Amino acid sequence: MGQRGPIPMPTSVRLLRGNRGKRPVNSREPQPDRKAPACPEHLDAEAKKEWKRLCKLLLKMNVLTEADGMALACLCQNWSTLRKAQTKLNETGMLFKTPSGYVQQSPLVGIVGTCIDKVTKLGQEFGLTPAARGRLQVSEAPATSVKSPWELFDERYG
Repeated sequence: MGQRGPIPMPTSVRLLRGNRGKRPVNSREPQPDRKAPACPEHLDAEAKKEWKRLCKLLLKMNVLTEADGMALACLCQNWSTLRKAQTKLNETGMLFKTPSGYVQQSPLVGIVGTCIDKVTKLGQEFGLTPAARGRLQVSEAPATSVKSPWELFDERYG
């Protein structure tokens, strides 16, 4: 079973907002380098193409780090599967007739739906939807250490 409760807010954002709950600040939060991770070999050609496209975009947005490889690989492979399933669904149609004469929904409809959900959720993690981008706050340079609330205040309102 997963961890309970809401996902913790990043330390820098909590300090910027003032740490209203007065909970201890994680001064040892990992700060991975902001660079593109290596593309996994197991991705298919379409997923590798999407990997290259997203790496450029996410680096430009200043949200990609070397620790994000697994999530990005899942996003790219699900995108590839979605495209293949949707292309096949467009060819075959949403319904098919079984050998006994019943009309059923194509299994591709479920595959497409599942992939859409996964791509959307993973895309939100990287700020690839309008609502997710509205919740993100990124800095110009990689954070080297946790700044005090006063330093963050000066940067924002200084």
